[in-house]
Amino acid sequence: MHDHPIRGRANAGFLALLDGYMHAKYGELKPRLLGDVPSTVVELGPGAGANVRYYPPGTRLIAVEPNVRMHGPLRRRAARAGVALDLRALAGERLDLPDASADLVVATLVLCTVRDPAAVLGEVRRVLRPGGRFVCIEHVVAPVGSRTRALQRALARPWRWAFEGCDLCRDTAAAIRAAGFARADVQSIVLRTVFVPIRHQIAAVCVA
Repeated sequence: MHDHPIRGRANAGFLALLDGYMHAKYGELKPRLLGDVPSTVVELGPGAGANVRYYPPGTRLIAVEPNVRMHGPLRRRAARAGVALDLRALAGERLDLPDASADLVVATLVLCTVRDPAAVLGEVRRVLRPGGRFVCIEHVVAPVGSRTRALQRALARPWRWAFEGCDLCRDTAAAIRAAGFARADVQSIVLRTVFVPIRHQIAAVCVA
């Protein structure tokens, strides 16, 4: 999760424009993955607040968002939804949360951008209580030999620059399975979206 003064502002505006489109694509999947939402949720990279609509009013949201250009839209979104926002401009590799203190950690389309996915997943495991859940949706590298994988490789460098470190070719499913969760249920998805390079995705629910 990076923060560039120009691209950060542009991406904040871009995500705001895409909000309705993304809700149409994920609006059935996210509530099913989240299940019963506890009173406090930790979310990594919440951006402009696309997931706030899925949290009940009164939820305390500990939002780990290093891109300060997202903070204004996120605050407004949380206020409208009645969600109590605890906003922290941190990187996911080093969370300022106590060990075994969280019941639910959420990350959607975030692990593609972090510098060290293994470190972030290690922090998620550290802050989750035994039996706590990590819920994520991520785009991943396409199958070997596919046209989409060739496209991902061709676009990898400009895409990474434009979207602040977003890696089209990351095998996040393997990283999650190797992270040491007590259980990791990882489902492969081919999302019908105009953004062809990110059609191959995973939805995961992991238990500490």
